[in-house]
Amino acid sequence: MLRKTFYGIRFLVYYLVQLVKSNIQVALMSLSPRLDFRYGFIQVPLSLKSDFGLLLFSNFVSMTPGSLVTEIDDARTFATVHVIFTSSEKEVYDGVQKMQDMIKRFTA
Repeated sequence: MLRKTFYGIRFLVYYLVQLVKSNIQVALMSLSPRLDFRYGFIQVPLSLKSDFGLLLFSNFVSMTPGSLVTEIDDARTFATVHVIFTSSEKEVYDGVQKMQDMIKRFTA
């Protein structure tokens, strides 16, 4: 129980840092005279299987400015995420995977 609490607090700190960074990025993009960004959908394989884990994942991704979970397939193997790319697609993909791994640690 203590380990899950530690991982939960660690995830919360990680998420708050990511939230601040994404707020700053979106604010800078909206204030920039040039709209120099790309947006689109990426499919992310899901490693989370529990209802609670998927709920947390989809809500935390959707609460982050510039991203939104639009669909989770019926088999729960992939999530479709709409994102604003300020960097490479791989970096966004890796960030989403890291979030899943962190959620899995305290929900499993």
